[in-house]
Amino acid sequence: MYGERDDLEAARPALFGIPPDALADERPDRRPEDAKRMGLSRHTEEGAVVHFVSNLDGAKPGHKMMAWILLVTFATPALYTLFLLL
Repeated sequence: MYGERDDLEAARPALFGIPPDALADERPDRRPEDAKRMGLSRHTEEGAVVHFVSNLDGAKPGHKMMAWILLVTFATPALYTLFLLL
């Protein structure tokens, strides 16, 4: 419009070298094969957890710490139930 400059392109992020206007079919699908087969996507509750965990990188200390937090978070109720049964 009137306040915009014509000589500048709009700033858009590019993830992993993929242009942001690429079609969804052209973007890489990082889901595990089992998640694809079961129909889990990042738009479902369980699929969002799978998507989040599959994007963690073991070389980064923050990601490794988050993986341990998730492990404790999901294992604690099972261990507590087992403790109550014994």
